[in-house]
Amino acid sequence: MLKTTQIAISILALLIWSTTALATSDNGRTQNASTGATNWPLKGGDSSGQHYSPLAQVNTESVEALSLAWATNIPIPDGVATTPIVIDGVAYLSGAYSIVLAVDAKTGEILWSYDPDVRKAFDEQASLSWLARANRGIAVADGKLFLTTVDCRLIALDAAKGAHLWTKQTCDTSAGYFITDSPYVGGGKVFLGNGGSESELKGRGYVSAYSSDSGELLWRFYIVPSDKAEENDTPALKMAAKTWSGDTLAKHGGGGHSWNEMTYDPASNLLFFGTSGAYPYRHAERSPLGGDNLFLSSIVAVNADTGAYEWHYQTVDKDSWDYNATMNIVLADLSFKDEQRETLLIAPKNGFHYTLDRHTGELLAVGKFAKTNWATHIDLETGKPVYDPAGEYWNIPKGEKALIWPNMWGSHGWNPMAFHPGTGLSYIPVVDAPAEMSGDGENEAIVLLSEVDGRPHSPGKLVAIDPVNGRVRWSVNRDLPFNGGLLTTAGNLVFQGTATGHFEALAADTGEQLWSVQTGSAINAASASYAIDGIQYVLIPIGAGGGLQFQYPEMHSSVASKGPTRLLAFSLQGDAQLVASPPVDLSLPDQPKLDTSADVVALGASLYKEACKYCHGNNAVARFGGSVPDLRYADATIHAQWDAIVLGGSKRANGMPLIELTAEQSAAVRNYVLSLSEEIRRSH
Repeated sequence: MLKTTQIAISILALLIWSTTALATSDNGRTQNASTGATNWPLKGGDSSGQHYSPLAQVNTESVEALSLAWATNIPIPDGVATTPIVIDGVAYLSGAYSIVLAVDAKTGEILWSYDPDVRKAFDEQASLSWLARANRGIAVADGKLFLTTVDCRLIALDAAKGAHLWTKQTCDTSAGYFITDSPYVGGGKVFLGNGGSESELKGRGYVSAYSSDSGELLWRFYIVPSDKAEENDTPALKMAAKTWSGDTLAKHGGGGHSWNEMTYDPASNLLFFGTSGAYPYRHAERSPLGGDNLFLSSIVAVNADTGAYEWHYQTVDKDSWDYNATMNIVLADLSFKDEQRETLLIAPKNGFHYTLDRHTGELLAVGKFAKTNWATHIDLETGKPVYDPAGEYWNIPKGEKALIWPNMWGSHGWNPMAFHPGTGLSYIPVVDAPAEMSGDGENEAIVLLSEVDGRPHSPGKLVAIDPVNGRVRWSVNRDLPFNGGLLTTAGNLVFQGTATGHFEALAADTGEQLWSVQTGSAINAASASYAIDGIQYVLIPIGAGGGLQFQYPEMHSSVASKGPTRLLAFSLQGDAQLVASPPVDLSLPDQPKLDTSADVVALGASLYKEACKYCHGNNAVARFGGSVPDLRYADATIHAQWDAIVLGGSKRANGMPLIELTAEQSAAVRNYVLSLSEEIRRSH
């Protein structure tokens, strides 16, 4: 028996250790003796992508003394969702609108900032406004900082000064492409993917390599074949073309974008990346005569120098659920039956953790880390999922509903998992919430459950799983589904921030909570660890980021975690105090009187859900302090300008598109918003 509580929400199918002079070393773990700084030069810590720090000054015995060393308010609207990079005493991070900061990692002083001004693209393409808030980081190598923008630019800056060096246009936003992920660096190259698989426009996903010196395009790997046979001019594309049927490639381009996370292995000179699904979502509609639709929902390995295909492993061969395999990729050396294997680890959306041979893509082990009913298990012999009829939402009788696990956002998103070489465990920030699907094709919803089969159920979890046998070692429940990414350290610790604003340290071997602090702001980012002058720091960005916190704030923050965007550094020697943010003024301004019928308000509520909630929040509850206003607190001036804004597009340059409504429908939405204001007024 299932007990449904809280909210049902419409799904919007979307989306180094270094040497001196900022140069990356081959093994990624060089300590700079001249400054005494131990670095965190890649998003994943080093070239293994493990999100693991070998520092152990902060450990299970000492962590209770961990205190705030410094705190810096971050002048980036709409939160930070990425892992900071720290090189030679300077921390680099980016946030919404691709704004980049360089911060003194010892004091928290902001050294420089750079704004690529992505807002200039909103006037022509207001849809980019929402996507611009989902920026997931930058890369630093060879004295340069590389950033991406939602309007498909790759930009190189001087890492020391923030001065612009060069810009390259890498994709076409008018064709449905965009970039929200960071670039990746290695071997003198910058690697980059893009998003847009959910677009009805004709787009093919691809990964590109650019020269880190000049920005010259070196190679491009197309993830799906072209509908034109002459363009499938490589063995990989010829192979992939045989796995498609129907007209999807001609009508929609095939999708398969690599929109999140890559790992470059300097030892093998391989680049590993994951791929997404495609539009249409249903396999039977997308490829009516069958076929695996390569390289959708796959992990792909290519030669980093040439882009030549090496191998692939497809996680869902008939993907009808948008179960992307674009989550972060970890490289680890593991023992299987007394044989040492160089492996690749990934926990994609679909709820299974995979262990693959790094050089061949052979499936070595797999385990379930979240509830699934789309597949019963993964066959170790074939490497393919064994499908469960319970997940076939297209067969739900009309008028009935069913729960599909996981939902189409997946059991694991862009918040990175981590691996600890000491415990040999993978750690995954898990979303454990299903989608409620109806047989009429409408009212798809994410549902938060308090009970499943009569047992308590948490929508979020932190799960430790053994990548050798696929067994869950321990699990910790979270109150909300969307929590922060992970850091592991040689001190036998796992660090995670939560949507409720807690920053926690747990024992890596047992999951026991050893330390926690309430930051006042929801956390989606992952932390990094570094050392300066013999002192270990743990650095965490706070403030809900990534975009979805506007659409569904109830899933990303609690009443106690709606604070500002900040960068916090903790150490055993810390003696700073976290200054509470000023209380939010919840008093309502002067507003027009609500004077309409209940039917008009109901119509407005329905229209709001279709046209407004994805930016302004479910039930018009928006994140305070962000760039998107909470409409419940709109004053009389805004209400007087309502039609000019909604129907006329007067704020289009700010990212507010004009909405295709009639004047009567616009008035209904406005009255619905006023009704919510009245509810606040009555409650006070």
